[in-house]
Order: sequence, then structure tokens, then C-alpha cells
Amino acid sequence: MKESFLNEELFRRSFIVAIVIGILCRGLVLRVTDKQYPSRPQDYLEQIIISALSASLGAIALPALMDKEFSALTFFAVAIQQFQGLAQQERITLENIDKSEMVPKGSSYVEEIASTYEARSYISLFSSLAASLIFIFMSKKYNFKFFACTIGAIIGGAIVGLIFKRYLRRDSIGDVAKIIPAKINFDGPILKVNNVVITNIGLEDTRKKYIEEGLAVEIIPNNLGDFGIVNDEGQREAILHNIFLHLGINKDVDEKDILAISRTDLDKNTVVLPFIPILKDMNSMIEVIKSTPIIETAKGHQSDYKIKINK
Repeated sequence: MKESFLNEELFRRSFIVAIVIGILCRGLVLRVTDKQYPSRPQDYLEQIIISALSASLGAIALPALMDKEFSALTFFAVAIQQFQGLAQQERITLENIDKSEMVPKGSSYVEEIASTYEARSYISLFSSLAASLIFIFMSKKYNFKFFACTIGAIIGGAIVGLIFKRYLRRDSIGDVAKIIPAKINFDGPILKVNNVVITNIGLEDTRKKYIEEGLAVEIIPNNLGDFGIVNDEGQREAILHNIFLHLGINKDVDEKDILAISRTDLDKNTVVLPFIPILKDMNSMIEVIKSTPIIETAKGHQSDYKIKINK
């Protein structure tokens, strides 16, 4: 049996340090986003287990390659398949839940959440790999002691984690548009927001409810290219769903006249939306809209508007 390039003590120390750093770096971007079910400890437990397994793969990869155990690379392929499988399971779960939501996320938002879920799984893998690399290098090359190697590994792992965090950061609606309060009014049974026709509300009680309890906003993009983002149907569904998560919607399942809906003002290139929240707070509603992430599918719908700007 050939002798290992690393002695047992160095391998054990680098392995443990790298796993801990990998788990902590995963905590940098840990999100349990299902705000309707805030007490779900299994979500946190699942993320800890996944990050520990991912970190262990990253921690053992370098020692295996140094010992010319190239079959260890197959573990990376297995890890990628597992991450994709977890993302697919998350996608299925969100789609199933979305069918019974009062205000659904929409398929575009579900896909955005699932793809981000997969990308976050790589943080533990690569941060632990960086930590293991630095720990072993400092020990073998410069003969540093455990404490100094650990500090170096922490710095290296943290840098990788911060790079991932920066990469995974999504721009939000507040970065591309201004949100201002708007006025709800009726022209007979026609619901309007800032004189933009929304829909026909047949019941007088519902019209009264919109006037007394409803809030409305107008989303004004910074430019025509940003209008392509705000006007995207999937993006508008994401905005409405976020309002619903934070403020609720004051309706029963069979109240068909109370809608979570938005409309585009093509004359002004803005988007307006009325909403009847449980918590009537205009400032909170504006902040929720500003914080809604821009989904990738919406970004692809601004190219035509940018061409129009250039012309």
C-alpha cells in the first residue's frame, strides 16, 4: 500500500476545519423563505445536513487528488447530481404549494427560487475546498502551526463564501423603479387606478371595500429598458405574491371580485396595481415591492426596449 502524501494528523485537522468553515459559509446565505410557515426547524436541519455533506466532499477532494486518487472526482459529479435533484424537489414542492395559494408565485418565480436553491448548495463545497487547500499549503510549505493554518483557512473560506454571496445577490425592483402611492376610483363598475382601467367589479359591497380598505401603487421604471423588467408578467406575479406574503389579502377563497392583479399604462410606461391587504400600511407595501427580486426571465424581456431607446 502506497504511503499517503499527507500524514494522518494533518489530514484530520484540515478535514475538520474545512467542514466547519463550509457549514458556516453556507450560513452566510441561508434563507428559509416560506414566511407563511416560519416555524419549520426541518428546513434549517436539512440545510445543515446538506452543507455538512457538501463541505466533506470539498474537504476530502484535495487530499485525494494529492494522493493521485483521481476516482475521487466522481464524487463531484455525484454532488452536482444531488444538488440538481434537491433543486428539482424544491421546484416540485413550490409548484404543489402554489396551486393552493391565494396569490400564487407564478412559474417564473418558482423557477427562480429553485435555481438559486441549487446554486447556494455549491457554497459549502467550494469554501471547504479553499479552506482545505490553504490549510494544507500553509502547513506543508511553511510549516505553520495549527492556529495560523486555521486562520488562513478561515480567511480563504470566507472570501469564497463572500464571492458566492455577491454573485447570488439579486437586484430588486427598488433598483430599477420608483414606487409611489396611487388612487383607486370607480367609473361605474369599472375599477381604475390613476385612471388606468383594471377590471369590472360587479358587486357594490366589493367596490366599497376597494375604496375603504384598498391600497394602490404605481411602479415607475427608471428608463424604458427597466420597463421591460417591470412589465414582465412573471415579475408582476412575483411582486403581487410578495405583497400577499407580507401584508396578506383580505378575501375569502370564493370572493372572485377581489383580485391580485396589475395593469400596464402603455402611455406612461408604468405598471399600476390595486390590493386589499389585511395590514393596511402603504409604507410597508412600497418597501415590499422595492425588495422584490428581479427574476432572470424578466431580464430577457428588456432587450427590445433597449433597442428602442437606441433608435
